[in-house]
Amino acid sequence: MDEAVPSYEESEASFAQDKKQPLHASPPPSLLPQHLAETRTQRIQSILTAYVDPLLFSQGSDGLYKTTFVLVPSSVASLQDAAGNAAAATPQEPQVMGFPSDEVVKLIRLQGPGHTMEFWRQPAVVAELDSALRARLAASGHRIYEQPTDTPAVSEHKPEQQSQQQQQPAPAPKGKLRRSFWRLAGGSDDTINDQKLGWRAEEPADEARKIPTGLVKVTIAWKEVALRISNEMGLYDTQRGPALCLTVEVGS
Repeated sequence: MDEAVPSYEESEASFAQDKKQPLHASPPPSLLPQHLAETRTQRIQSILTAYVDPLLFSQGSDGLYKTTFVLVPSSVASLQDAAGNAAAATPQEPQVMGFPSDEVVKLIRLQGPGHTMEFWRQPAVVAELDSALRARLAASGHRIYEQPTDTPAVSEHKPEQQSQQQQQPAPAPKGKLRRSFWRLAGGSDDTINDQKLGWRAEEPADEARKIPTGLVKVTIAWKEVALRISNEMGLYDTQRGPALCLTVEVGS
């Protein structure tokens, strides 16, 4: 049996109802943050796979306990364009300056619009790069060295006590004693040198801590890097620019 054809009024009502419905549903509020997180993770993982992992393997093969990887963003023209003398018989790679002579430094020049300075300088990107590398090392059986956060109690109280003492002026000597005080050579300097402020002198330097044997320490920081290159005339030139320095050190 044939179905009844809808009347004109029914067709108009159905068409009006369809027009009220949006063609595309509005995106959920979390779409942009999720997209940003996925993009960040994808770029970081690609860098670790393409550059860092092979260099870490070569670090072990070369028997090196400490290596620093210098990641140069693609938009840092001063470091990207710095190339050695191509006309030389044996072209030399640019020499990275500003690091200790006994430290091995590997230069990594990132390419493409996805690895610009604007992307890599974001704190969230640097933090995920650090955590992603640590996670990779831990997943492969490495034990990660965590920097101790404990600080001596003296660092919390001594500055306050000393500032209170400085706010209470000592009574000035009278007569000849006052005039002779200013004539004492080095008296003021001796007093300053004898003050050992806990928040300056007693806090151990981060680099001075020895890494226990078998543990791996990961450090990431932005630094101004200088590249020493040889031009066509055989003269040396220096190019400077910001770079992300990733250091992997194994306790010995």
